[in-house]
Amino acid sequence: MNQDNACSKLKKAIILDTSALIAKYYRLLPRNIFEVYTTENAVREVIDRENREALFEAIDLGLITVSNPGLQYVEEARKKAIEVGSIHKLSKTDIEVAALAIQLNNMGYTTIVITDDYELQNLLLYIGIGFKPLRTRGVNTLRVYRAYCPVCGYTPASPGVETCPLCGAKITRRQF
Repeated sequence: MNQDNACSKLKKAIILDTSALIAKYYRLLPRNIFEVYTTENAVREVIDRENREALFEAIDLGLITVSNPGLQYVEEARKKAIEVGSIHKLSKTDIEVAALAIQLNNMGYTTIVITDDYELQNLLLYIGIGFKPLRTRGVNTLRVYRAYCPVCGYTPASPGVETCPLCGAKITRRQF
């Protein structure tokens, strides 16, 4: 193994979703081992004053790096979410967190996402990226779904779609 490969295996990234930011999980992580990341949308979702002030202080101190993933990684995360049947259950922030994890993983980081979101955990399991739940048991079995409109057969391709834009019926999904 050459020197570059040895160094790249030592890089470890923790990505915090909104629930991890609110729990102030960044305070528990040793800075000499992990680089801590989150996305702008996750930061925006922290709306209460106390947690927001603590979060901005952590960002100012360099404890957390706010980084948005490249568009190609967002598209890759979106495609994976469609494949696993979770696209309509995930938020834009969830997709961006998964995309940032893919991007950092491709840059040679060992990447772990801290989240209690079961849909995001299922997507990460499908992609092959590690995660750690905070207050839940977490997902340990991959579930693949097919999201569709039971009335007209429309399949959503965007996050957060709950009703069919063609006929107005509620989007449902079936596990394979």
